[in-house]
Amino acid sequence: MGKMKAGYIGFMDRNKDMWDQLAEAAKIGFKGTEGGEMAIRQCADPEEGKKRMKDLGMEVLTVSTMNGESLRKDGAASLIERAHFLDINRAVMFHGAIYYKKMNKEVTYDEVMREIELLQKSAEACKKEGIKFAYHNHDHEFTTSFNGVTVFDMLLAYAPDLWIELDVGWTTFAGYDPVEVLHRIAPRLSAVHFKDFIPGPMVQVPLWGSTELYNMPNFCSLGSGALKVHDCLKACNEIGIEYAIVEQDFMHALTPMEALQVDYLVMKESGILE
Repeated sequence: MGKMKAGYIGFMDRNKDMWDQLAEAAKIGFKGTEGGEMAIRQCADPEEGKKRMKDLGMEVLTVSTMNGESLRKDGAASLIERAHFLDINRAVMFHGAIYYKKMNKEVTYDEVMREIELLQKSAEACKKEGIKFAYHNHDHEFTTSFNGVTVFDMLLAYAPDLWIELDVGWTTFAGYDPVEVLHRIAPRLSAVHFKDFIPGPMVQVPLWGSTELYNMPNFCSLGSGALKVHDCLKACNEIGIEYAIVEQDFMHALTPMEALQVDYLVMKESGILE
């Protein structure tokens, strides 16, 4: 088994230059980012942006759509066009309908099934173009069931061409063993997000620019919380996952770059990371 690479998503300070922060992350040792498309598109010449990213030694890992609403609006064709422009073969949707239970929104079986149908059609379209279209989970996919079947297993069963970008932090928070889940869905994994949280009381934070506060796990740097970081890394390496992609929805005590440094070093200590 070869060594895995370190990737990340988020961690950007909006008050600082994005390219300066990308350079800092590259200097730490990160080889890829899921936020790279945004930086490239902000360049006056996106082709020059692609070259600039390459010169940093940083790979753009995916193109994305935020949720089912944006997927319906823009269609899989937009993801395909953007992926081809960046010469990558991964796309992802970050928030399923079930995510919005965090905002106290009732989500029905019919709504979930309609979204799964859309996801499958989008995955089929992407597959024809050599692109793996994936779904990024949170906790409610595991904790919400219809007719005795979790939403997570519904996705696997009813969208056979859909890939999974498994977030092992949210999986742990939902009460599941992430190592078991990683091995169980290994043939469907396109990428893995590493996220840690401090067990105990949740914290209240605003979501999606809202002024209303919602209960969320107390996210922290890797190794500071409940996630079995090294066990998950080992499982990913055994499965053949190329990147360990770190994510932290909001900072706990460190700055974004401090957290990235800690995350990289904790993963590096496993001996599995490049």
